[in-house]
Amino acid sequence: MDTLATSDDGDTIRRQPYIQQTWEMCRSFLSALKFIIYDAGRDPKYLDNHLLSYLSQDFIQSVMAMPLLINEGVHNICRREMRFILEMSVKTCYIQQKQYNSDVLTKLNEFRFILNSTNISIQKQLNLTLIPDSNQTGFFEEVGRFYGESSNYVHLSQSQISERIALMQQGRTSGKESPEEIETLNAFIARILACSLVLLFHSVPSYVAGDFLVEANGESHDWFFAGSKLIAMIDEHFDYKHERQHDLPQIRSKRLKRVSF
Repeated sequence: MDTLATSDDGDTIRRQPYIQQTWEMCRSFLSALKFIIYDAGRDPKYLDNHLLSYLSQDFIQSVMAMPLLINEGVHNICRREMRFILEMSVKTCYIQQKQYNSDVLTKLNEFRFILNSTNISIQKQLNLTLIPDSNQTGFFEEVGRFYGESSNYVHLSQSQISERIALMQQGRTSGKESPEEIETLNAFIARILACSLVLLFHSVPSYVAGDFLVEANGESHDWFFAGSKLIAMIDEHFDYKHERQHDLPQIRSKRLKRVSF
């Protein structure tokens, strides 16, 4: 009994840095979401016309739950929430691009079928002006892959049960996950949240992304998602800005060094 307790205590200590990382990425996502809402909200019609004026609450609830769920070992719920976030991001971007200036009630009626469907193939019709054309197919494939992976945890499946059996045979019940399991889950969440940010930045005028990512002195915004290759592509899109021209080679070098996922 003492040996098991010591092992568990050791795992508890080793899990903490990864749980802190979960908090960091979730705070970073929410800071970007808040900026998008306020910056796009300068348009007096934003509250009436943009889906985010209401759906932001769902993004906040799902993202704020992540660190709490991971800390308690409730990992499959995290994966289900990631699917919801990805679906919500795709549909928000698609509908806003199709009818940016119509009011929310009109959008709900016009796009009822799309909103009620679980299919996100509409993503291939999105206009992703902030990332290079050569990378757009890869982005769509990544979104599709993550949506498929997270969908495996929405309905009961043979693979889900097999995974649970294997974990329990290792003594990995809820709250006793290894630090490595949390690290893997964090990587999964980080990449999905990065995809979500790309979609949200494309659901509002392009100046919003530029205002957020480019500091007054031209430097790139230093935050968790500066490590995302997707966000780095969007950041690179704004290299034309005047405030970057005096030190563009160094800005590009720093951006490249930060990319880690």
